[in-house]
Amino acid sequence: MNRLRRLILPVLIIAVAIAVFMALKATKPHSKDVEIQEKSWPVAAIPVETGEWPTNTLLYGVVDALRYSVLTAALTADVKQVHVIEGSQVKTQDLLVELDDQDARLDLIQAQADVTRAQAAIAVQESRHQADLETLPNERRLHKLVQAEVTRLLDLKRKQVSSQSALDIARQNAARQSISIARIEESIRTHESKMLELQATLERARAALEKSRLQLDRTKVRAPFDGRVVKVLVAQGHRVNVGAPLLDVFENTSLMFRAMLPAIYVPQVRRARVEEKPLVVAGKVDGKEVKGHLISLGAEVRQGSGGVEALFQIDSGWNWLQKGRVMQLRLTLPQQAGVMPVPFEALYGSDKVYVIDEQQRLRPVLVERVGEIWLNGKNQVLIRSPQLKSGQQLLVTQLPNAVESLLVEVVAGG
Repeated sequence: MNRLRRLILPVLIIAVAIAVFMALKATKPHSKDVEIQEKSWPVAAIPVETGEWPTNTLLYGVVDALRYSVLTAALTADVKQVHVIEGSQVKTQDLLVELDDQDARLDLIQAQADVTRAQAAIAVQESRHQADLETLPNERRLHKLVQAEVTRLLDLKRKQVSSQSALDIARQNAARQSISIARIEESIRTHESKMLELQATLERARAALEKSRLQLDRTKVRAPFDGRVVKVLVAQGHRVNVGAPLLDVFENTSLMFRAMLPAIYVPQVRRARVEEKPLVVAGKVDGKEVKGHLISLGAEVRQGSGGVEALFQIDSGWNWLQKGRVMQLRLTLPQQAGVMPVPFEALYGSDKVYVIDEQQRLRPVLVERVGEIWLNGKNQVLIRSPQLKSGQQLLVTQLPNAVESLLVEVVAGG
């Protein structure tokens, strides 16, 4: 009996444990199956609409002048008076600076005296030549008489009725007369060369006189054009040497806007210039309108600049702008076809955007950036791609986790 009890007891315990386990399992709570749903990201989008749009971009640059002069002293002198200050508006031939002219006036008097002396020398030579022409026939007649006297005395000497001394004196007179005739003939032959020499002396004297007049005139430094004074470098009483700078001026209508044109726009600008299309910059500086047009592209590309220097002639605003003023103006380029303006937020990297397909999932599209445009008070980028079709939705929200096939929900337009 005891043995049977020992066999039944373990079986009974196991049976009770199984029954408890089954009861617990039957009475446990049942959980409902949870369906996992993919998260969609709220985004803004705009419809794709390509067309013709003008490109414009903001350029930063500085005001410069095409015609800018540093006026210098033409002679060594003291500064007598300065008639302008920095910023003065001047007209052509306005007196700007006066230098002391005492030395220049003395040089002018000396040069005038040299001219008078040269003119007198020419007059003397002409008078001498005229006298030679009138004297030569008389000298020749006198020479014939003297020769005749020599012949007569020779004949008398042979007849021994005349002395040797009388014959010698006659011969001496004949020789002197020959020398006199030779001198007059030489003077007549060299008259032209002497006149050329004297005329050259006169021309040199006249040139020196003209130079002295110029030097005297240069003691008064005048404005070479209508413009504005940038700097005054001297004051009354200063001693200046030849070539010393006196003041800087620029011509009013020569003001230009010098800016760096990004390399991306250089081909468009060159094409527009070949087609003779106007390229205009405009903007506001100190609340006033400034406009200009392209006149040249730089001939040198500075290393690391990323573009080409462009020069724009300022058409309006030059009368109050200052040289060296830094400003920003917007350049407008000709219209381009098949492009679309989008906010900069629509770009991922430099050449990728996302469109939203029918399943509300993102699809990447590679695009070409062709420029920028100021639209509705915002700067936008112009893009072009053959994959952009009308009716598509373009993502304009910058998502940090944007990848292909990402599920989105359009909640607002761009």
